[in-house]
Amino acid sequence: MSFILSIVIFATHSLLNTPCVDGFIPYPSFRTPTAPLFLSAYEVNWYDFGVCNIPGVDWKRPSKVNQDAWFRHDDVDQHAIVGVLDGHGTHGHELSDYFAASLPSEFLKQLNNSAPSYTELERRIENLAGFKLDTNANTEFETALIHAFHGTHWNAMSNPDLKTGRNGATCIVCCIEKETKSCSVAFVGDSRAICIRKDGIHVVAEETAVNLPHERQRIENGEGSIRGKNVFYGPVGIAMTRALGDAVLLRAGVVPTPVVNTFQLSDGDVLVLATDGVWDVLTNQDVRVIIENHGKAHDASEAIASEARKRWIGELPIMDEAKADDITVMECGEVCVEKDEITPRTLDQICSLHLADIPLMRSIASNLVEIDE
Repeated sequence: MSFILSIVIFATHSLLNTPCVDGFIPYPSFRTPTAPLFLSAYEVNWYDFGVCNIPGVDWKRPSKVNQDAWFRHDDVDQHAIVGVLDGHGTHGHELSDYFAASLPSEFLKQLNNSAPSYTELERRIENLAGFKLDTNANTEFETALIHAFHGTHWNAMSNPDLKTGRNGATCIVCCIEKETKSCSVAFVGDSRAICIRKDGIHVVAEETAVNLPHERQRIENGEGSIRGKNVFYGPVGIAMTRALGDAVLLRAGVVPTPVVNTFQLSDGDVLVLATDGVWDVLTNQDVRVIIENHGKAHDASEAIASEARKRWIGELPIMDEAKADDITVMECGEVCVEKDEITPRTLDQICSLHLADIPLMRSIASNLVEIDE
């Protein structure tokens, strides 16, 4: 018996404008109707893994692009590093792609002490913000994650090709150590991660928003204002208190510093990372029930994403008026099975299994080109 990792992607993907940083190739999702559709299966060797992305749709914005992105880096001997991102703003997809490409390698550089010190850089961010950043960490992994977020954020702001003023991204990163089964988590924005255990559901990355007292206090001490659930700096607003990018909102208290924590994984634990396209319509318990009814991580991820899509679309009789957020869900869990073959499915097969809006998905895919494998 051996530990097998299987992955099935339901997404369309273009690497034409996506940087490849130190060998890390991110997996951005649906970008344009001309990107190729593919379903793939990969194998690594010590944990079960699945991810599914379904692009959003807005009948009022037919040119809407998917701003979700995700990444996975596997160091077979040491770590698994996974993450999901959700861009916002007109150029949010460019930011989510950039951070997905940059964060894993930046984290490993920090962990291996091969990156420059960011003490001076963080001092510059603090000068721009007008207050001191909270960089307290309990482990070297947490420290490396904080520095990686700050460094990647600063590099994006310094890149003339990226519009970081009013655009940004949420981000959750999990680093799992193979030997110790320790999981370090860093997060900003309104995505969420949960750990499903035998004794219940534990939230390991929560939405950073003004409803949290310590988050609200920082915003109130800054130069911005709170209106409802949003943070504003002048006319610019955002529905979260931490984010990568969004340079204009820094003085309002919206910081790139991630919340970090570390916990121990036990046999049978399942990690679920997802963007708000899932959590806006599904509860933690909904996700747990779906996972319990699907053995493989890739099957469960696909089922969760598809159920979220159904909740968004509902029973609309006219698909031309459909509206749904971008949906990305990722599942990680330990599994010990023999290698099995995963047969890529066609779009219609995926739709018939899970999706209620087959005509809509077929219309989206009508201009897709075949991919050579």
